[in-house]
Amino acid sequence: MRDITKIQIPNIAFFFLFASEFTFYLLILQTGIVEYHHSVMAEIWMVPVGGVLGIVASIFIHKERQWLIPLLLFSQLVLSLNYAHANGIELFLLGLISGLTAPMLIARIDRFWVVVVALALSYTYGTYYFDVPAYQRTDIALFLSAVALSASFFSQIHRIKRNTAYSISLYSAGSIFLWLLLDAALFETLSRDSAMLLWGDNTFTWVIIISHLIGLIVAYKARDWKHNNTLLLSLFVLTYTLYTLEWQWGLSIVYPFVISYYNVIILRVLIRLPYVLLAVMALSLWAASGLGLLVSLSGSFVIAWAILTLLAMIHIGKTVEVPSLKTVGNIFSLLFPPSSRSL
Repeated sequence: MRDITKIQIPNIAFFFLFASEFTFYLLILQTGIVEYHHSVMAEIWMVPVGGVLGIVASIFIHKERQWLIPLLLFSQLVLSLNYAHANGIELFLLGLISGLTAPMLIARIDRFWVVVVALALSYTYGTYYFDVPAYQRTDIALFLSAVALSASFFSQIHRIKRNTAYSISLYSAGSIFLWLLLDAALFETLSRDSAMLLWGDNTFTWVIIISHLIGLIVAYKARDWKHNNTLLLSLFVLTYTLYTLEWQWGLSIVYPFVISYYNVIILRVLIRLPYVLLAVMALSLWAASGLGLLVSLSGSFVIAWAILTLLAMIHIGKTVEVPSLKTVGNIFSLLFPPSSRSL
């Protein structure tokens, strides 16, 4: 019984640590700060700068994460006291903390189902409280930081997952980058479109939550399915079509499902990578999120459609095998055997 308790306590603690930090990113870094500063890049650019530097720094200090993560989370708790009115240095530090902790938490994952359940809690909590105005989210920031800090003492952050000798193809890395870019572009566009607003509109809150949960369940069951890239491409095409047609109810069902599904697939890939590759992928995802915001701010959703078309072309080029010269020669020999050619 004691052995079971010893095994379960770190998993339960890590569940709350991962869920609270992911929710902090969703409600505070991704939406709260951006909304409070009205998406003015001149005011919020220090956040991504801090995030990028944090990820790079984590490559050199991630082995010290047992004491480093509690220290970072304590700093996050202190900064959360004034998050809505944070100056450039404070925004930089919040980005730096996120950049440092995110890849180290992903590197800690050894039971995938724990993270999927954590995502379920994050999406439920984040969606339910999304209608809280950005300037009133200080209590949320403090609560999430306090939970994360408390859980970090029992999560055995130093634990290293097994089987990290895994590489990632350029095609897979590019697909993941474009998925996140497409998601960020649409999400940021929706947040500025009063006619198509989903998150923050109480009409769709529970529809979005249920769609998120279904997406997580389906993605977990199909996490190693070889056709996930094809499915996700189809789902993004459907999502973008629903937005273009301005079908709000349809979008509220499909889009959260897509977000949950692709995040599970991305995490499934990332947890298999050695730390340096994991950090490189994390850098690319920060870049994708930033580019998605810029696409939204451009005011032209045609750019997002062009990116989706690019993804489709890359996928088709990858899946449709071009016959080699040897294959063509074999087909020619079957159609025209030597005996018939001599006549």
